[in-house]
Amino acid sequence: MSTSKITVGILSRRTPDDSDRLFGPPTGFFEECCLAAESLGVRVVVFDADDIHLETDTVTPATLINSRWHECGPEPWPQVIYDRAPVSDPVYSPKADRIRARFTQSNIPFINPLEIIRFAADKWRAFGLLSNYDVLLPDTACLTCDSLDAFLDRYEHVYIKPVEGSLGSDIVEIISVQAHIWVVRMDEACHRVTGRQAVSDKIRSLFGNQALRDSVYLVQQGISVEPVAHRHRPRFDLRVLMQQDDQKQWGMTGLVARVCQTDIPTTNLSTGARSEEAESILDAHYGISQRQAIVDRVVHMSLSICQGLEQDLCAFGELGLDIIPDPNGEPWLIEINAKPGRNVFKRIAHSEDVSDQVRTRFKQIRRQAVTMPFRYARGLIGSLTH
Repeated sequence: MSTSKITVGILSRRTPDDSDRLFGPPTGFFEECCLAAESLGVRVVVFDADDIHLETDTVTPATLINSRWHECGPEPWPQVIYDRAPVSDPVYSPKADRIRARFTQSNIPFINPLEIIRFAADKWRAFGLLSNYDVLLPDTACLTCDSLDAFLDRYEHVYIKPVEGSLGSDIVEIISVQAHIWVVRMDEACHRVTGRQAVSDKIRSLFGNQALRDSVYLVQQGISVEPVAHRHRPRFDLRVLMQQDDQKQWGMTGLVARVCQTDIPTTNLSTGARSEEAESILDAHYGISQRQAIVDRVVHMSLSICQGLEQDLCAFGELGLDIIPDPNGEPWLIEINAKPGRNVFKRIAHSEDVSDQVRTRFKQIRRQAVTMPFRYARGLIGSLTH
């Protein structure tokens, strides 16, 4: 492999109204990327789709120099692309898609190609393929009046969620509290309704009539450590970050629990959940003696999913997996995320509620989580030059 410095380009979106953050909220993460990549001898630039000049195959990106952002270029296109741009924004995404297609035509590799990003964003398509794998998945169907009735009959706990959605938005939790009576939760609102028709009516009132007929929402079996109507502890899930190194070997970079603080039916940090050590949460629910076996099952499942998706879809460098263990400690896959964040690790790394040892460990995990995509990028370039 060549020892000359390679350039990785992060495709994102500029925010012209925010002079302090060129690329909006992810700007801080991109600064970390620049510093982490520099330690590997990799140069990072960040650009918007509008910064690409198709007629000259050049780009006018920004890069971090002495802790400040500087505009640079025009310069040749990066050798590897790290795609962190929106894929479903009606205004920006078409422009970004044209750029992605041109990069692909020019044989420029992506750390995570659009194919895996789109696949992970489409929960119904993901369920269809992953149901062929040897993993536990919650029962899932497109939302209709009939499927909703069937799930209310079959399970005491179900979710309604958009086929395409993120950050825990537009998710409804339905809990059977006694015969023919359900609690319907969305965000901080909680409704007690009687009869299945009342449940359907409530869904229509929240999302409109199309929710039950246009295949834009899913109904899904709820998975929980405890009986959902009689919880003694806050709900949680496990976020696993799987990444490849420069030898294209998968490994688990980090594992953390996301613990809900309220009755909001999601464990996303954006809806108020907090990050905690997975070990302490598993110990509280299952006992210390069971913890390692559960972690081993989680890692084994995550590894088999990543390897399977590489074989069935395309090569890619990282994947976030949301997993909930059931009362027996068996892990169930809830969702995957092909543009995984790192804040779950950063929260613990900066927390005053944990020991110095834990903070140090999670600072290392966070650093590795930021660095690994650029190790993988070096491996991509190495495979192209041999």
